[in-house]
Amino acid sequence: MNVESPQARIWLFGTAALALVGLAVQFVWMQGQAVHVDAWWMTLRFLSYFTILSNALVALTCAAAALGPHSVAGRLALRPALRGAVLLYILITALIYHLVLAGHWHPHGAALLADTLLHTVVPALYALGWLWIAPARGLHWRHLPGWLLVPALYFLWAMLLGGVLHAYPYPFLNLARLGLESLLRNAAVLLGVFVLLGALLVLLDRGLMRLRGT
Repeated sequence: MNVESPQARIWLFGTAALALVGLAVQFVWMQGQAVHVDAWWMTLRFLSYFTILSNALVALTCAAAALGPHSVAGRLALRPALRGAVLLYILITALIYHLVLAGHWHPHGAALLADTLLHTVVPALYALGWLWIAPARGLHWRHLPGWLLVPALYFLWAMLLGGVLHAYPYPFLNLARLGLESLLRNAAVLLGVFVLLGALLVLLDRGLMRLRGT
């Protein structure tokens, strides 16, 4: 479906809106938990999660594509490499959460709403939109190294904030508890997951293009 069609723009705008709602609810909920720490500490804690960063990327790119597909930001958001990168990051968010973290976390109320939006609804909507809103995508193997730059920078960001806040965003990135060797082992496994899923997306994209004859 062409990105300029009303249905595509509604889908993109709806995905962006739900991502923003999830981010806002999560932020407000976390600030409400700031009993023994100040608001700035909790804000940095909020920004330390890959979930937050990946959903923010979804919100920004979908909003730009929906509101101004011919603007500079809109054209950038519709580039195959960027769409593929955002898809990779939001799928990793959902995958790691549901396979690794969900069993250790049982939210209620506002936390459950934010959790469902950020880890399930938004990833599903973005993935379906990527399949449905389908101009010629054109993912290439050369895109994969560039996609790995964001998780590499995120790792450094998480380590920096973890050292400053004395709290790490995820148990598998907890340097203080795991030690350097185990941390680097976990980081290597996560990098492998990014590479594997990114390669699968390139293969899927090429298969879809062949089916369309493009």
